Amino acid sequence: MDLRALRYFLAVVDHQGVSRGAAALYVSQPSLSQTIRLLESELGVHLLDRSGRFAKPTDAGLELAGVARRVLGEADRARERVRQVSDLTVGRVVVATASTLSVYPLTPIVAALRHRYPGLEVHVLDGGTGPEVMERLTRNAAEIGVVDLPVEDPKWGVRALPREEIVLAGKDIGDIGPVRRDEVHSHGVGVPTTDADRSTELGALLADAAVSTRIRTAHRQLLWELVTAGTASALIGKFSAERILPNTILRPLDPPMWRTPALIWRRGILSPAGEALRAAADVLDGSINE
Repeated sequence: MDLRALRYFLAVVDHQGVSRGAAALYVSQPSLSQTIRLLESELGVHLLDRSGRFAKPTDAGLELAGVARRVLGEADRARERVRQVSDLTVGRVVVATASTLSVYPLTPIVAALRHRYPGLEVHVLDGGTGPEVMERLTRNAAEIGVVDLPVEDPKWGVRALPREEIVLAGKDIGDIGPVRRDEVHSHGVGVPTTDADRSTELGALLADAAVSTRIRTAHRQLLWELVTAGTASALIGKFSAERILPNTILRPLDPPMWRTPALIWRRGILSPAGEALRAAADVLDGSINE
């Protein structure tokens, strides 16, 4: 039983005859009649009473007509839903981001995506470290990840984003000149316990600072509040600090430290919504001066 056969049968019922049904469908009468007979043969019952001038549905035919209307209605709704997803009228994309990359670069990317496609739903997961983000993508818990480069495994598609300088942010951390990396720990650096990826420069520096720190927290928002209150300092990307830590001193590191974030995804598996988010990253190109 296929949708075409159901449509043909309903046309006969609704137009009260095979010839009228065929005319409404713009098909030949023999073709429609053959389709109905095949449907009857498949179901093992007579669907039409052909004894009179016009074919009328039997009791079994009336029962099938009700079912057919529901099935065809659902098929039409499914077709429209798929069209909307393809057109990005609706849809959903799940993004897993490393904890330190939620403000930059993800905020402007999501804002650009939602501005362009307001019907899309964006679900952002705190993925923790870069390896944890990749693990979420591997088990299909997310479609796109935001991590620091380098990403060397060829199974990942990679879209590099403009790099961001790492700075020391705080209220009582001296002048605005550079601070030596080996002196960072002396400025009361708070350490987010979720940033335990020593494979990155920032993760390694945070791990070194954690040896002597008096403030450890799994809640990054608490750390930002402590920095704003002058109770702690923090290592953070400059773009992020300018947005969430106003009125704090931002000191570059010596030697300078940069991070290059990237969008990653499993090659060949992006949905239309995922493709749209990847394209939305273009908003960052040329908009940030390094």
